[in-house]
Amino acid sequence: MDESLMLSERYRVDIKAYKVKPSGKHPEGVKVKYVLIDVIERQPRILVDNHSPYGFHVHTRLPADKTHRLPLATTDYLEALREFRRLVAEVLAQ
Repeated sequence: MDESLMLSERYRVDIKAYKVKPSGKHPEGVKVKYVLIDVIERQPRILVDNHSPYGFHVHTRLPADKTHRLPLATTDYLEALREFRRLVAEVLAQ
């Protein structure tokens, strides 16, 4: 997957998922980056990615706290995408 979608005048999502050789950094054999970007502020708001030692996780305190991560209880990139979409819907409803 590699797509970018404007959701509104303010928000864009970039969705990337690539097959990679399973390794210590990406044991699932996939590398993902799902990001909600505030195009007015030019800052990410939500980021889901995966890498060792955290596995799939979400950054919800962007841009203020880039190190804050919440683990996602999945090893599947499509489940992680569903959670990302749910979080994006919450931001858009505000």
